[in-house]
Amino acid sequence: MTESTISNASGDDWPVLPRGDYPVVLQPRSFGCHVIQGDGDYSFRTANATVSASWELAASWELAGTWYVYVDGASTPDVADAVVAEMAQQLGEATGKTATCYRITD
Repeated sequence: MTESTISNASGDDWPVLPRGDYPVVLQPRSFGCHVIQGDGDYSFRTANATVSASWELAASWELAGTWYVYVDGASTPDVADAVVAEMAQQLGEATGKTATCYRITD
């Protein structure tokens, strides 16, 4: 499993996205995806990978306003990175912000 974060480059919180926008904003357009019931605020499958994304407002050990993305079952860490990078790009486009993403673990 690969764990990554998507943060606003400015360090500010992300604007709140309505849950109904998650499929359009978070599912990478260049990957075949479908929504599933899973962990986190939003989960989907692409190929053999399960992707779960959670938006954290704040917690003692987490970064405020950060999307945490878990990719389980990707063929390689590079594939997981590509999924997260496209999610970050689309999130930035949807909010008018600049997104940065980082892999925490593989």
